[in-house]
Amino acid sequence: MKRRLSRASVALCCACALGVMQAAQAHAASRTVNFNYSHLWLTPEFKTGGDAVHFTVKNCNYPKRDMTVLLRATSGINTNIGTRTIKCRAGEKAVIGRGLKPGTFELELGKLDDGKYFKGTGTISFTAPK
Repeated sequence: MKRRLSRASVALCCACALGVMQAAQAHAASRTVNFNYSHLWLTPEFKTGGDAVHFTVKNCNYPKRDMTVLLRATSGINTNIGTRTIKCRAGEKAVIGRGLKPGTFELELGKLDDGKYFKGTGTISFTAPK
């Protein structure tokens, strides 16, 4: 009888711990965007559950050139959160806003206005709102 009771209590503790861990996990969300710009381009707004926002270049027609990625909060007063400079080539990633609170944001992609157009795709990854 004691053995059954101890097995049942261990199983119950494991089930509770698993339930808490699954509830605490954050769900990731991502958006793929197509960009085509000569100086500045704004992504559509997106809502996050907090923490950092990642922008990853999937492809670009000028892989050796620099581009800037600026994260801006758009809920309330527009606030620039941070900027990163990366190459416009596949696999390059900008991570901005570690420890960010939940809200509505947009990314501004930029480059030197030299008359050439950056054309490509990228992925925005973030924690989904609850």
